[in-house]
Formats: sequence, structure tokens, C-alpha cells
Amino acid sequence: MYRILVGIDTDVDRAMAQAAAIRKLPAASEEITAILTHVFQDNPEGASIQHLDSVRAVTESLEESDVDYELREASGEPARELITAAEELEVDMIYLSGRQRTPTGKVIFGSVTQEVILGTDRPVTTVSPDR
Repeated sequence: MYRILVGIDTDVDRAMAQAAAIRKLPAASEEITAILTHVFQDNPEGASIQHLDSVRAVTESLEESDVDYELREASGEPARELITAAEELEVDMIYLSGRQRTPTGKVIFGSVTQEVILGTDRPVTTVSPDR
């Protein structure tokens, strides 16, 4: 079994791009478990991962393709929490979907994707929504 940590934010298009990439993997329905993970930074209403439209869309997509998945949520700084989850769960790979930013924006603001890539020894796959 191949375990993939999938860092999902609230953007449905980016999340669906991640689901599409996972579904296209060889033997996805037989060999893959996608661990859908959302890190809450600010959650005053106490929402859970099941309340997010992006997560609901991905779970429906994976179910249609018979790909196994698990849900996981955390609170805190996204990159650190994703790296920690990948280590604790001993996943084989991390899937992320980055945002389009200018080079200057990346330097000034950093990015979760960049921090995860630099902070883990696991393979990281980044996908972006079809334009």
C-alpha cells in the first residue's frame, strides 16, 4: 500500500487538481491511500475538515474512482503541521497544490509548498489547477 499525504486548503479547483493527479496514478484504486489533511490556522466557528467544500469535492472524486482515503485535520502553521504529519504517518509521498505567485511574492511571503519541500526528505509532488 502506498500512502500519500494530501495537503488540502479551501480552494476547490486546487483540491480537484490534486484528486485528478492521484486518480491517474497506476493502480490508484488498489494500491493508494490518500490522507486528506487540512491545517486550520484560524477556526473560530470550530469547523472540521468534513465542512470544507474542497474536501467534500475531493472525497466524492476519490470515491467515484474507488481510491481509499482518510481524513486528518490539525491546527497551527501549515507547513510544520504537514511535515510533522508526514513523519508521524510515515507516508510515502506528499501532494500539494501551490498558488500562483510572482517571484517577488514568493521571496517576500514564502510559501507552504516551498517550506514543505525544503523541510522534508519525502518526495513532494505539486499540482496546479488546469487553466
